[in-house]
Amino acid sequence: MIKYTYSILIGLLIYSLQAAIYFPPAHAQFQDEFELDLPLPEPKSPEPAPYKFSIDANITNTYNNHIELGLSVDPYTSSLAGQESPQLQGIINQFNMNLRGDLSLTDKFRIQLQLTPQYDNYNGKEGKLNEFDAFYGVSLTEFGFRPFSSFPEFVASHQFQRLSRSLDVYNNIEQRVGLRVGRVLEYNLRHQRFDDESQLREDFLLIGSTNHKVTSRIQFGLMEQMIGKLEFGVEYGRYQTNLNNLILGIAQIEDDERRSDWRHFSTLKLLQTAAERIVLQEEINFFLNRSNIEFFNFASLETAASSYYKIDSGRWIRLRFSRVWVRFEGRQIQDISGIVLEDADNRNDSQWGINSQFNWKFTPYLSLIVDYQYTHNRTNELDPILDFLNYNHNIVSISLRGNY
Repeated sequence: MIKYTYSILIGLLIYSLQAAIYFPPAHAQFQDEFELDLPLPEPKSPEPAPYKFSIDANITNTYNNHIELGLSVDPYTSSLAGQESPQLQGIINQFNMNLRGDLSLTDKFRIQLQLTPQYDNYNGKEGKLNEFDAFYGVSLTEFGFRPFSSFPEFVASHQFQRLSRSLDVYNNIEQRVGLRVGRVLEYNLRHQRFDDESQLREDFLLIGSTNHKVTSRIQFGLMEQMIGKLEFGVEYGRYQTNLNNLILGIAQIEDDERRSDWRHFSTLKLLQTAAERIVLQEEINFFLNRSNIEFFNFASLETAASSYYKIDSGRWIRLRFSRVWVRFEGRQIQDISGIVLEDADNRNDSQWGINSQFNWKFTPYLSLIVDYQYTHNRTNELDPILDFLNYNHNIVSISLRGNY
């Protein structure tokens, strides 16, 4: 299986290099107007400035009725343990700044420095979410080298992130090292460690890990009004062993056994202009996780369709519909008494979602972004203790963004 995966990856890398040469991108204005996730080239200036400095500031207020699903909750330290309702509502006030400096040393070599401090303030019923108030500090250093103007840029980067919450059990450091060839081929090494590695945690997300990921992207043009992107990635992750007895028992992990995963990603996106002010996008996302511990084997498939309507320059509306299916191969469902029946089916989750976004640029330096997300999730699990997997998730956020 691994050899076969590598053969596919190598073939995609070779084809992607050819595609980058023979399929020039069209309609680069899509990304400028709608902030689309397509690997379109950045506009080139005939005489680039020797240096550039920019500041972005964001103030965001978010209502979330399912906050705890996005957090690692340790029942031994968290005040959220034992709550009657798994859906905790709250408001998150967030402020962040993005300080960025670009320096062109020569026409072939550049340096980018970026610093992003961020503060999150959680407000929930009876102060239950106060422990998740957090400060992020992210720094990025990037070195770019382009030997010839017709060649893709070679980029090396290092990112350092520090997370500090009011409840210090969540405090951790994450470092990333990346190598990139244009927007075609990319390698990233991610290393995450929590401050306290000696305690046995209830939640697996509080366990440090080391991950290696390789991503290849292909961009192509279809007819005159369509752009496509194919992305394929492989990641290898290895986790620490400081797990508690609950996780060891549920996942059937030996005391000295160490979890390691192979993850496979693939994405296909098609974007086309339907009219002068309307852009449509269709996408398919597939994710496959293969672990040395069967409990963590699963696959997911997402299909989505988006539409963008351009009101004016910097002013647009986006609407996205998605459908997701997830199948866990190593988790048989249990009946209402908690017993796994003979020939029981594996756990399957399905969800559909809606996302709408409104972007209004008041001036070249100030924009308003309103975002709404709704997710409806259902599982085939019968055990009442897992009924929290049947949920409706609403997120509403309002942001002011300043660019200077």
